[in-house]
Amino acid sequence: MRNKVESKCKDTPKVSVIMPSLNVAEYIDECIQSVINQTLREIEIICVDAGSTDGTWEKLCSYAENPEITIPIRLLHSDMKSYGYQVNWGIREAKGEYVAIVETDDYTVQDMYETLYNIADQTKADVVKANYDCFYTGKDGRKVFQRIELWQKDKLQYNKVIDPSKIAYLYAADYSIWKGIYNRKFLKENAIWLNESKGAAFQDIGFAQQVLACARRAYYSDRSFYRYRTDRDTSSMNSLHGLQYSHQEFKRLLEDETLFKKLVYPAGLYRHMVQSFHGELNKLLKATDYDVHSEHIEPYAKWFVEQIGQALALKLVSPADLDIYYQYFQMIADDIEKYAADLKQREMLLRENTELILAKTQGKKTVIFGAGICGKRAAAFLKENEREIAAICDNNRELWGTHKYDCIVVAPQESVKRFGECIYLIANKYQVEEIEAQLCDIGIQKQSILKFQ
Repeated sequence: MRNKVESKCKDTPKVSVIMPSLNVAEYIDECIQSVINQTLREIEIICVDAGSTDGTWEKLCSYAENPEITIPIRLLHSDMKSYGYQVNWGIREAKGEYVAIVETDDYTVQDMYETLYNIADQTKADVVKANYDCFYTGKDGRKVFQRIELWQKDKLQYNKVIDPSKIAYLYAADYSIWKGIYNRKFLKENAIWLNESKGAAFQDIGFAQQVLACARRAYYSDRSFYRYRTDRDTSSMNSLHGLQYSHQEFKRLLEDETLFKKLVYPAGLYRHMVQSFHGELNKLLKATDYDVHSEHIEPYAKWFVEQIGQALALKLVSPADLDIYYQYFQMIADDIEKYAADLKQREMLLRENTELILAKTQGKKTVIFGAGICGKRAAAFLKENEREIAAICDNNRELWGTHKYDCIVVAPQESVKRFGECIYLIANKYQVEEIEAQLCDIGIQKQSILKFQ
């Protein structure tokens, strides 16, 4: 391990930006340039590379040695391939009042750290976070973005200081550690670190849980500053070991007495645990052709069922704490094979519907009926598959004439006049039959109406 390039200035930075890397040469330029070009100039960049062999290290060196770059860049070369170790080392080396983490296949918006630091400075928050955008690059080379909002159902929680320590929802929903900044003194005083296991998957779970448990002043901005890439093949999102890694992290939190005592609100821990279990199980069932006895599934699913079941029995967590995930957990615990079979059946129906949509929209323009979350997903799906969207149709008068997802929003009656020959794609989870009847009543042929599921 060595420190390759020292800081270019001796002033105490406001934010230390930690950038762990391993073989991301394809993305590293966009990532580091987005940090170098931040409007907040009182920052330092700490790059911790785990032995890249694809030219990443050489690119980092070129940035650190460039005399025209005034932002101080320090390079650390790690012999350990562990995302947790890399980030922890960066935190230990950091000099900033606050620290931030950027995954090096992502990038940041130019005013991210100026905005978040100013909030932190004014509010004296332990942690300041914001929304973010997921994105992938379409077949035409254009980026397709989807806004991820933390407080979709309770927007009054934005833009104010809150105590996050006993808000169960946050433990399950606020698990992304790279969308904000953390007071370095707060992390140090509470001994908050990532797990230093091998690899680069799920090691942020424990860090996020500790931050929520120990923080008393958290601030969530309703803006979006971070751009999270979802189409990288080697991403942990696409791993067959998701359930194993999730098990590894939660097992550590439950069995390490020092960590567990720090987690003052067990209900929050178990809510995140059951959510992670459900999500990773679903992904792996699809990846293994719904084989519940797969080595990637069976031992870890058994552990999760036992641990969550025991916590419910001991009333460490209640069904209400787990929200909708309690229902999913019970189905899995009662009969995991039936759960897998039902999921497979739903997936087959979804695939058939997807194929129908793609066939019907080939060479035709589409009007999406629904400007909400489902409409956003439908627009992203059509763009990804190079289908042309004529407009968004919605019954909400306040949206008429505005733009959603790069498309004009129109009233149903106007849509029929202007786009009567288009395919209509209903993107609404709860009012499908009503919308279909409405479209038929105003003159759209039933064979031209599809449902996005």
